[in-house]
Amino acid sequence: MTPDRPSLETLMNDPAVSYPLKAVLLVWWSRDPLDAANDAAALASVMGDRATALLEQHHGP
Repeated sequence: MTPDRPSLETLMNDPAVSYPLKAVLLVWWSRDPLDAANDAAALASVMGDRATALLEQHHGP
């Protein structure tokens, strides 16, 4: 962990962190960390693309 990134405990205790993120953290914490990181990167990419596409639909490119 780097100083600028929150710990699992910090995220789990933060009321501003969404329930879905907390649920994923709990389930994924026992997984192989490299597999979980790769899955998280893939999820971030897909959701980022979706967000971009939705914004472009409403506001143009």
